[in-house]
Amino acid sequence: MKRKQTGETKWKVSEILGFEVFDQSGERLGVLSDVILTGSNDVWVVRYDNEEILIPALKNIVKEVNFLRKKIFVTLPAGYADIYAAAKSADGLPEYNGYSVYED
Repeated sequence: MKRKQTGETKWKVSEILGFEVFDQSGERLGVLSDVILTGSNDVWVVRYDNEEILIPALKNIVKEVNFLRKKIFVTLPAGYADIYAAAKSADGLPEYNGYSVYED
């Protein structure tokens, strides 16, 4: 598999699967679980619980891939987090736009 590059660091996709992903505010977004290969750039699938976030693997988004700590740091564009916003209420249940969501 060919190596991808961010800055001067190169890696194989298989080498970074399972790394934790954090945004610019230090919030843990989840774990890199899959990579979707597209014609122009890869899209990373980051999973947290049963939620999934799709992040384009672009140089202006992926700021650091830390092999020693097995962590990836990204800078999400303004408003991007709102697309995937699922706030946790005090009892740990997900809330969407102020409404609690209960599973059957």
